[in-house]
Amino acid sequence: MKKKIIFSSIKILISLLFLYLIIKKINLRETVEIVKNAYLPFLIFAYILILIDNYFLALRFKYILQIYFKKKLSNFFIFKLTMIGLFFNNFLPTSAGGDIVKIFYIVKDEKEKFLSGISVLIDRYIGSLTVMIMGAVSIFFYRVDYKIHNLILFSLFFLIFFLFFFSIRRMAQFFYCPFKKLLPQFLNEKISNLYNSIHFYFTENKKFFYLAMFISFLLQIISIFSQYLLAISIVWKKLKILPFFVYIPLIWVSTLIPSIGGLGIREFSYIFLFSDFIGRENAFILSILVLLSVILNGIIGGIIFLTFKKSKLPTS
Repeated sequence: MKKKIIFSSIKILISLLFLYLIIKKINLRETVEIVKNAYLPFLIFAYILILIDNYFLALRFKYILQIYFKKKLSNFFIFKLTMIGLFFNNFLPTSAGGDIVKIFYIVKDEKEKFLSGISVLIDRYIGSLTVMIMGAVSIFFYRVDYKIHNLILFSLFFLIFFLFFFSIRRMAQFFYCPFKKLLPQFLNEKISNLYNSIHFYFTENKKFFYLAMFISFLLQIISIFSQYLLAISIVWKKLKILPFFVYIPLIWVSTLIPSIGGLGIREFSYIFLFSDFIGRENAFILSILVLLSVILNGIIGGIIFLTFKKSKLPTS
């Protein structure tokens, strides 16, 4: 209980610290004026795209789940589960906190609870891999600070290494064997179980895995384009889209830092990365508009959660 209180307090303090840094840097009067003058048609269209994108988010997760369940699952049920996850993202540690709730509902009636629960990790991994691929491609067409350049390439290298490591057993054995003798038997068994579970999703049904990858690229493009439209609605002029493909992946990574659903850290990251591109106040407003989309998804997810009933994972 004490650990939970301490961890929650740390989350709140981190969010408050970043919110303080934001308020200190921003001209609030100028910010209010920019919001008043935002171009409404682009604003509305961007939010419609964000809502549509939730369907593709659910569809990606569905194909990953089908690798384990080996049967066609209900689109509507997975969509509801996805929205409930987005609702809990606002309260649990980091922007991935809702994954814990999805794991609870998925493993509830399963004998192989660990293997079925790993599906959520694979979903998060595919999202990270696809968005970093797009970020890496973009930096070859748009010049960025070398630190950002190196961070994106290093992140992509790590994610690709992860893919090969958990797909090819010989490669895993090569890297793991030197450490195997140093670890106790029970720990080797747990590591082996983890490896086999992730390996299962990467190799069991490659058709569904590649479908999930394709859908992930599509939903990431829609998500980034919607934020591009939000930015245009603020500045009232055409902008280069490549910076959004470079910076937004880094912002998504930053929200994994413990906080209240990424609050404070997300907004600070928008200001830090986009200030030179669209101006500090505009960058702050963009972060607020994105936050509103998070809240909107959370409200919809909350309503679904209140009416949600689950026995066994339904098929379509």
